[in-house]
Amino acid sequence: MEGGENVETNVRESSPLQELQQQETSLLALLKVLLSGRTLPHLVLIFLLSSALFWAASNGGESFAAIGFLSMAGGYLLTGVFSGFAMVRRWIQLPQEHASEDIGRVKQLVFSFRICLFPIAMAVVAFGVLISLVGEQGVLGDQTASLQFVLGSCFVVWAVVQGRAFSRWLASVSASRLPDQADRMEGPLRRSGVSTMLLVVALATGVLALVTFIKDGTVSVPDLLVDNLLFYGALVGLFALAWRRSNGAMLAASNRSDFHAFSTRWMLLTQLLITWHLLTVWRHQAMTPSDELRLIEELLLMMFTVVMAIWGLTSKSYRSSMQMIHSHNALPVGLAFGYAYAGSVAMLTAALDNVENVMILGHGVVILTILWLQPRIIFATMGDAATSERIREVVESVVPAPEPSAERHDDIVAASEGSESSSAEAEVVSETAGESPADVSESIGEQVAWSEPEVLATDVDWDDELELLD
Repeated sequence: MEGGENVETNVRESSPLQELQQQETSLLALLKVLLSGRTLPHLVLIFLLSSALFWAASNGGESFAAIGFLSMAGGYLLTGVFSGFAMVRRWIQLPQEHASEDIGRVKQLVFSFRICLFPIAMAVVAFGVLISLVGEQGVLGDQTASLQFVLGSCFVVWAVVQGRAFSRWLASVSASRLPDQADRMEGPLRRSGVSTMLLVVALATGVLALVTFIKDGTVSVPDLLVDNLLFYGALVGLFALAWRRSNGAMLAASNRSDFHAFSTRWMLLTQLLITWHLLTVWRHQAMTPSDELRLIEELLLMMFTVVMAIWGLTSKSYRSSMQMIHSHNALPVGLAFGYAYAGSVAMLTAALDNVENVMILGHGVVILTILWLQPRIIFATMGDAATSERIREVVESVVPAPEPSAERHDDIVAASEGSESSSAEAEVVSETAGESPADVSESIGEQVAWSEPEVLATDVDWDDELELLD
């Protein structure tokens, strides 16, 4: 029994649903690492250098900006590789003790950027490798012009990573505080679908009203609905498409209370994320927000994308003996991804002459990624548990024939012996039915003449003396 309990415990620990419940807590620890004051200069540096390189790419320095973004990404990636050493960690983090009050705040702020020297040194190494390979005198020839094409093409990859990271985090949020496991009857999903759509439309209307009020100072509900009629049409169309694609997965999850609650939350949260991306595209096209507001929005999106991407890597290696991302190298690897992401945006902006079109492309890719992941996440979360539940139901539906007990066996033997004796008595009665009572009273074999058996050589006369001859 003890071995069976251990097996059951291991199965429960390895279930996809419980893994998602454990992953949500790891996000808080990662945010503490990434937003720690001891590493704040790294975040300031990525903002300053990305802005400078973005300006260079927009003013004819695409090749220089591409090499700069790739070098910084490589430098922070190498920093993450070497962060396993305690000495390197001391170089890239500020000490925990407070600085002396004798040092002014300005000097203290400038002096804190010393933790960026090691990543910059690694970036110089990466720069030397790139120049030796694709520079004018490089091994592969002058391929600097192709770097901007390669870096710009990676934007689609980063958008897919962004969609997967957001979805994985929303899945972990959906798995928190679920009801206890219990069977429930599969039913239609029309009620939950209608309520989810109404909630999404209401929240989208509220955001549109807020943006319109900030822009114009007044809001008219009829005018708001008429002016954004195409947005509402696209919103309902995407919702119908998502619900149709995920209907089979949600129906399969509806036979258990915890799976049903997870799938309902998951669809609501992902539809809200899709709506936000769609609303951002609509605002860029129809509502023309200010450049400052757009820049702040995209910077926040990029920062949140970096956090979610790193969290996705750390959660995949959760409790693994070979962790690629851990608390020591989470920040350097996240910053490497941030430089690569910013470089892709800069290269596409220089190619398309408009950063707005690049952002619209990114939002569209994220929407398609989430639509693709919606049913897959539900099936993956159910995992083997759904199959096990189905097997259990099939096994319980099969009722085996009961084995006969010992008392039942004795009764069957007694009944068989009684039937044999009854048949024997019936045969005797049938044989004697034709005889008279007198004949029956006579002994058996009374009229038979019995004779003695004949003995061999009874009439032979034997002599007294016998002669033996040779």
